[in-house]
Amino acid sequence: MASKNVDSQEKMSWPPRHETIFIHILHEHVKKGDLQTSTFKMKVWAEISDELYAQCGQKCTIPQLKSKFNRLRIVHRDFSDLIAHTGFGWDPVANTVTASEDVWASYLKSKPKAKQFRTQGLEHYQILGEIFNTTTATGQLHYASSQLPPNSDDERELENNFLNTGVHIDVDLDDDGDNPQLVSGKGKRKCATTAPPERRPKKWDKMESYLDVCSEVMSQKLQREKEKSLEASSTSKEMYSIEECIGIVETMGDVDNDTFNKMLEKIVLIEWRKIFVTMPAARRRAWLASL
Repeated sequence: MASKNVDSQEKMSWPPRHETIFIHILHEHVKKGDLQTSTFKMKVWAEISDELYAQCGQKCTIPQLKSKFNRLRIVHRDFSDLIAHTGFGWDPVANTVTASEDVWASYLKSKPKAKQFRTQGLEHYQILGEIFNTTTATGQLHYASSQLPPNSDDERELENNFLNTGVHIDVDLDDDGDNPQLVSGKGKRKCATTAPPERRPKKWDKMESYLDVCSEVMSQKLQREKEKSLEASSTSKEMYSIEECIGIVETMGDVDNDTFNKMLEKIVLIEWRKIFVTMPAARRRAWLASL
């Protein structure tokens, strides 16, 4: 019996509940610092697959998980571009995008896929931002502290721009197996040891500088995650707790079980707990009715 184990990425089905669980699992691994570059290591993907199966019974291959991860990255970037565009607004509580008909018409001409956000915004936008946004260091990857940190796609684009302008190196061995060979653009081989150190190509220096930047980026990213984890553990446990949110709902008295369960999925995140606790009672009731 094949059950929910799907062989191809094209046939992969992601019900909303399963997608929510997958995003929360990704978020937990990001908070632990497992996202060292723009993706996870194979060992971490295997753990994510097991955790997803344990929580919702959906068995996925690692390529299927990576495909879903990349699709989430793209939709997060598209939605970020949308709400940052002049004339658009976003209500995070109602999860709706506001704009005039003229603004929508003009935007959809160049971004037709944005039509999916016309009636409802991107679910889990805040948590996706924590997964895909990163801080950057100096040089070409530097961003001011007042700017939003670029997402991993932006960093990858910068990296690709750098690498695509670098030198092509083909490492080979000569007959005695000692000296590596560098292949020039004309296909001629030169022994790497014949070039004096002071005449080393400048592109090697560029590569070293790039690696230094990458190291700094990763260090700052890990530090940022540690600080966020410490902050969450020291303050969020006391304020805006899940218990407080449940207590508020219980005092309302007329919340059905289905709505209550949907609310529980939301308040896993501290951001939603803060919004829920601080919003007026009337808006709180309206928000629960929209779930």
